[in-house]
Amino acid sequence: MKGLFLCALALAFAMVTTHAQLQYCEKRCGKQADGMECPNNLCCSKDGYCGLGVDYCSAAAGCPSGARHGNKICGAQAGGALCPNNHCCSSGVRCGYGSEYCGGSRGCQSGPCWADLKCGHLANGPEFCGARCQNGACSTDKPCGNKANGARCTNNYCCSQYGSCGLGKDYCGTGCQSGACYTPSFLANILKCVP
Repeated sequence: MKGLFLCALALAFAMVTTHAQLQYCEKRCGKQADGMECPNNLCCSKDGYCGLGVDYCSAAAGCPSGARHGNKICGAQAGGALCPNNHCCSSGVRCGYGSEYCGGSRGCQSGPCWADLKCGHLANGPEFCGARCQNGACSTDKPCGNKANGARCTNNYCCSQYGSCGLGKDYCGTGCQSGACYTPSFLANILKCVP
């Protein structure tokens, strides 16, 4: 009976562990995470999650750190200053991501202008990061790790288990070789990921 109980306990533990490892937890930041900042200049939302876009970077999102929309001056009107971390410099001399910064109709001055901004940044797949990717964290032109003699990605991007550079769970999650890999502890996985 004791052996059966231990076996059942081990099986339950294995199931919880496997489930926790398969879940993706967003990186926490700000006051919800003891003041931690997001990696790679990602924005920290008022709810304490790292990411890009208006839900994370806008004034309405209450962004306390990272690539806040409208907080970095760049371009011709700023002595030719470039934006950090592959951000676009808009015609309005501000750094950020999205069509208002990188779109051609808005006069993007520098950064990944006219690029498919979803590549490598928002955890999208080969339709954005494959052969048609123009610039940014293209998976086809930046081999790393086991595919490139241990080479690391630039800007602390993650090197995926398949040896390509980018950001998001496909790059920074399970099997990430180097860069800003998601490395939550076992207990954090159980507490934050298991419903």
